[in-house]
Amino acid sequence: MSVSDIYRALGGGVVQPQTDVSRPGLNKSEPKKSGPSEFDSLLNNQVNLSQHAETRIRSRNLPWTAEMQKRVSQGIDSAEAKGSKETLILADNLAIIANVKSRTVVTAMERDQMKEKIFTNIDSAVLV
Repeated sequence: MSVSDIYRALGGGVVQPQTDVSRPGLNKSEPKKSGPSEFDSLLNNQVNLSQHAETRIRSRNLPWTAEMQKRVSQGIDSAEAKGSKETLILADNLAIIANVKSRTVVTAMERDQMKEKIFTNIDSAVLV
């Protein structure tokens, strides 16, 4: 018996999709969820640190905690809602410059480390 004979004997090439009811999401009859998944939401709210910002935070021993990251994320959300592109976020004794679109902290410093106390290339300031 040739491969062609076996192929015809199995139904002539008509292959029916099978659903695996033991694995959710694979059944085509299940309705798709609308909106972003929980994973997508977490990624969208994530705050990234540039290499420069990471270096500054470590070398200056800045208090970068999960709570601070959450506050910075909320500050970026507020700036984004107002159409900002580059924002200064003031939190406690920290000054943080962030790119709103990429949700990336560009640099961070404590108040006593600000030499000239001038921030350029920003279009908003957020107090968190």
